[in-house]
Amino acid sequence: METIETNESEKTGLLQKAQRILADVTPEFTKWAKRSGFIRSAILRPCQTSEGEFYYATDSFGFSAKGIALLIETKEFWDNTLSKAFEWQCFSRDFNELDKFDGLFEDDIYNSINKIFFLPFKDKENPLIFVLIELEEDDDINLGEASETAVMLKNIVEFQNQEAKILAKFSENTQKGLELSDGRLYILSLKTGIETDIAGIEIPGDELKSLVIQSVTNSAQIITNQLFRKPNSSFTGKDGEIKVVLFAKDEEDEQLLAYHISRSLTDLLSKEAAKATTFLTAGVCSNEKGIIAFLCQ
Repeated sequence: METIETNESEKTGLLQKAQRILADVTPEFTKWAKRSGFIRSAILRPCQTSEGEFYYATDSFGFSAKGIALLIETKEFWDNTLSKAFEWQCFSRDFNELDKFDGLFEDDIYNSINKIFFLPFKDKENPLIFVLIELEEDDDINLGEASETAVMLKNIVEFQNQEAKILAKFSENTQKGLELSDGRLYILSLKTGIETDIAGIEIPGDELKSLVIQSVTNSAQIITNQLFRKPNSSFTGKDGEIKVVLFAKDEEDEQLLAYHISRSLTDLLSKEAAKATTFLTAGVCSNEKGIIAFLCQ
């Protein structure tokens, strides 16, 4: 049999092409979790702050803002609780194994938990942690193979912030949108509402608090983005802001938009916090470069 040799540049090119294809087909965390039946799940990521080393939730599905903020623990806690093997690790109420996780969940959730599943992934020394809750009223969860789940989670994390992919999506939407009208720019500010909901939670330091606010804002962007169908676009900004660009021949009813946005966030934010969100006009733009700069700045 003839052996075909591939030089290093060809190998690199093939690898980059494979990564681009994989990035295009890898789902968002929330879509994957919903499709998998993981209706209360999150990804915990390690971080170093001036207060110490912690894990916090970067991606979540089925958690409120308060629930996201509670998912904070020290790296030492997780090092002493979980093995670093890339395998499912289960803690059950039947075996009285849940006490140590009391502070990680809202009381009504914790009191209804039947099992908690954890899956370390991506990095052997400082793994990310996938957490999955099964409540007493839930059907048994089909976990799937740990190795396959770990690979999927790794891909989701690696490809969720691909700049080229994001810019290509915005460019396509903007080009189509400008055929309808100029882009109307808005800022959805959630910071006051988020801070209202997490006010009673002791978060170690301002750095970690900012990361939690960003995580909640990311969840809000995924939810509200469903209201802004293509060619409209939205993207998570900083300090609890979501940037929105709308294209329409007729001017939008901003009060009606704000009402629908507030309604869409009631599972993530309390009613009081959802009402505290503001939807602010940021101007009009008639060119693609300016619109994309607004979304990404």
